[in-house]
Amino acid sequence: MQRFLIAFLACAVALACAAAETAPVLKILATDPAPDVLLARQQKFFVRFELKSSQPATVSVNGWSKGKPVIDDGGTSAPAVLSAAGGIGVVNLFYWGEQPTRIDEVRLKISTAAGGTTLGEYTFPVALTWLTDDPPPREPAAWVTEWQRAQPAANTQKGSSRVSGSISMPGTGGWVGLAIAAALLAVAFARLRWRRTTGADGEIRQ
Repeated sequence: MQRFLIAFLACAVALACAAAETAPVLKILATDPAPDVLLARQQKFFVRFELKSSQPATVSVNGWSKGKPVIDDGGTSAPAVLSAAGGIGVVNLFYWGEQPTRIDEVRLKISTAAGGTTLGEYTFPVALTWLTDDPPPREPAAWVTEWQRAQPAANTQKGSSRVSGSISMPGTGGWVGLAIAAALLAVAFARLRWRRTTGADGEIRQ
C-alpha cells in the first residue's frame, strides 16, 4: 500500500511539473489607444502582448460586455501566430454598428497552432465605446506602425457579419490551362453525344 501511494504521488508530481512546463504565460505590453477611451466607427483597438509557450501557438482576440461576447457589427485581426519559443504579437478588434458599441472586457484566447486546442485565456478590463461617426485623422503608436508594415499586403480581417479579404485570379499560365481543359471537355462531350445518336455500325438512330 505504501509503495502504491509513493508511486501515485510521484506520478502526480510529474504530471504537475509537465503541466507547469507546457502552460503558456501571456503578458500585456501595451494597448493603442488607451483601454478607457471613446473610439470612432471602425477605429481599431490594438493589443501588444508577449507570450511564453513550450509549443507553437496562436492568440486571438474578442470583446466582451457583461459576461457575454460582443460579436455583432464587429471584426478582429487574424490570430497572431507564434513559434514554440513564444515572442511578441499584436492583435486588434473594432466595431462599426449603427448604435454605439461598448465593451468592458478584452479576452485573448491562446490555442495550439496545429489543432486549435485551447491552451488558456487571458482577460483584462477595459471601458471602450465605439461611436457611430467616422474616425478622425490619428497618428498610431510607433509599435502599431511597425507591426502594420510587417503584415502581408492582403491582411485578412474577420468579422461576425462580414469578412474582407482577397480573391486570387489565375495568371497567364492558369488561363492557358483553363482553356485547354475547356477544349478537352468540349471534345469529350461531343464524342459522348455522337455515341448516343449513332449505333455501333455508325448508323444514325432516330
